[in-house]
Amino acid sequence: MEIKENEYSIEFSQDFTVPAETLFEAWTVPEKLKQWWYPMENSLSDVKNELEDGGEVLYEFEKKEFRVTGKYQQVRINEKLVYSWEWDFSNDLPDERYILTIGFEDKESGSILHVKQEGLPGEAAALPHQDAWKAALGSLKGFLENSSAQKYTV
Repeated sequence: MEIKENEYSIEFSQDFTVPAETLFEAWTVPEKLKQWWYPMENSLSDVKNELEDGGEVLYEFEKKEFRVTGKYQQVRINEKLVYSWEWDFSNDLPDERYILTIGFEDKESGSILHVKQEGLPGEAAALPHQDAWKAALGSLKGFLENSSAQKYTV
């Protein structure tokens, strides 16, 4: 997927008290991801993460109302992921296509997660995504730092 000049992007960073390696595992290992990520109150039923350049991304959900597919453009283990992020909806909602860049940075007292989402049609369209990222990163933080997942719902 190519991002056009006039498309909008959003960026977030979140500090964690765990090392970047632990953060990377929570983001990519299916059984860990299933414990903290619940978009639109849907639990993951199946996750495929082929962590290599050109590798496939597939997230399927219990309610079967949508799925996420994509392809890794760049994989640097414990450091950076760049991939297409495509929401395929089974209802009347339009499908959505984005590029995600996820950075995992070690720091003295833990790590920082950097998220960039490209391909939004404008600032107004970005608002629900900003809310969703805030909730998801809060859920991830709760999972990693409190040893219990706090379900993220938007």
